[in-house]
Amino acid sequence: MFKKLSAVLVATLVLAGCGSAPSQSRAEVDQGRCAGYGYQPGTDAFAKCMMTIDVAREKRDAQDHPSDARMKALSIERNGDTRFPICSAAGMDNNLDTFNNAWYGPNCRQR
Repeated sequence: MFKKLSAVLVATLVLAGCGSAPSQSRAEVDQGRCAGYGYQPGTDAFAKCMMTIDVAREKRDAQDHPSDARMKALSIERNGDTRFPICSAAGMDNNLDTFNNAWYGPNCRQR
């Protein structure tokens, strides 16, 4: 049993290491996209293209991550629901509500 578990763990770590860091930064990729659209670096149109890509990324990221207030409301709504663990500092996405001195997060309940 231990050997099988160890083998699975090693395989998982090896596969996780296969994902390499991108060779280009996000800004370089965005600059390449805008240049590909025909905009010349240093022009107002190029700057507007870069800004449009950045604003779209921020909007997409905001939709992907629930707002802090929404996470807090979800955690409070889940109180008493034993399907969700009690929030703690161990949760990577959890935050501390300093007013109520309680942890909250996207996948747990407040107490």
